[in-house]
Amino acid sequence: MNINNVSAVSKMVANLVKNIPARNKDVISRRFGLKNGKKETLESIGKSYGITRERVRQIEEFAVNQLRKVSEGNQEVEKYVALAKNIINGNGEVMREKDLFRAFSGSEADSAVNSSLAFVLSLDKDIVRFSENENLHALWAVSADALNDFKNLAASTVAFIEKNKKVIPESNFVTLAENGGVSGLAGKFKAFLSVSKIVSKNIFNEIGLVSWPEIKPKGVRDKAFLVLKKGSTPKHFGEIAKSINTVGFNGKKANVQTVHNELIKDGRFILVGRGTYALSEWGYKAGTVKDVLVDLLKSSSKPLPKATIVSKVLNSRMVKENTILLNLQDSKIFMKNEDGTYSLRKA
Repeated sequence: MNINNVSAVSKMVANLVKNIPARNKDVISRRFGLKNGKKETLESIGKSYGITRERVRQIEEFAVNQLRKVSEGNQEVEKYVALAKNIINGNGEVMREKDLFRAFSGSEADSAVNSSLAFVLSLDKDIVRFSENENLHALWAVSADALNDFKNLAASTVAFIEKNKKVIPESNFVTLAENGGVSGLAGKFKAFLSVSKIVSKNIFNEIGLVSWPEIKPKGVRDKAFLVLKKGSTPKHFGEIAKSINTVGFNGKKANVQTVHNELIKDGRFILVGRGTYALSEWGYKAGTVKDVLVDLLKSSSKPLPKATIVSKVLNSRMVKENTILLNLQDSKIFMKNEDGTYSLRKA
């Protein structure tokens, strides 16, 4: 919608409040940001008048109730309320405030137009605004019932994700969530994802908790973990750095040497070859080729032939066969049996 077409709402609101007492008009204007889109607190307004914040709240409440009665049957007011309700209903009966403003005026920024819309909506008996808290961004709902249903839905969706404990592709999130007991998400998932402060999606369109590094990577290590896991195969640290920069993340370029230095410090990454890293969650264990050989023979119930040893080590380390064979020649640790198999030398 073109902002020039909806700027008339500001003029309509100005006409609506012009006949109320001057102080009431000033309080309403400053509380809702009708002049410049900047809302003022009860305390700041109270200081300017030398009255308490509670008194300012009373004046605001009285003025809103007064204007609510005056606006009954006002076709201009009804037009904008109906427009906003249609937009919110199309979004699943709830909508993040910034998204509503963007849909209404073309901009999510604070402005007199958006503030005027918020004021008009506050005059309606049905539509309700939910103020921002630690879990949800500010939003509007078409009714109190719709708001309560959404809050319950949001809580059950978060609980499902916490129980699942891993990211889920956006493409099948709704199906999995509803199969997991979250009902009614299909028509409200877009709204939920926009409104929630707890849940988000990463650059690969996977859903999870914002606190998870796979969703909101905080540094080079988390970014490396994400691109490595997405690729599903071990990569050289130079290739990992390139992948980080290709994906983009926050636009900050990853330095190749920095990536290498950070991977060494993090137990999530296992060096499996010359400069090549894999994830420990893939089953790789830290250690040298010799350490791998010791673990392999220790876990075996019988001596192993050279071919089997080489094959198994190559599954966990990206090294040359000769490197494996050279390590096997350490007679203090390994013993070659008469049949050509190898075992650990007993202490």
